[in-house]
Amino acid sequence: MTKNCKKCGKEFLIAKQEALFYEKKSLPEPFECPECRRNRRSGMRNVRKLYPRRCDKCGIELQSSYPEGVSFAVYCEKCYFEEVS
Repeated sequence: MTKNCKKCGKEFLIAKQEALFYEKKSLPEPFECPECRRNRRSGMRNVRKLYPRRCDKCGIELQSSYPEGVSFAVYCEKCYFEEVS
């Protein structure tokens, strides 16, 4: 069965086995082509960026997912566990 992608308009094929799988699991058939589905899924990924910065307590250099200048303290592992103990 062929369908047209609702996002890009490209025609794509839904194989018979794929259609049976969707029917068996009571899932709707896809409305986007495989490329648009892949792009949508990859857009939901939480890709982390690491920033070089200093611990707000002891000052050692570390890498964090938070850049310098955020409105809360960022500690190295040692200082963090001193704070929560």
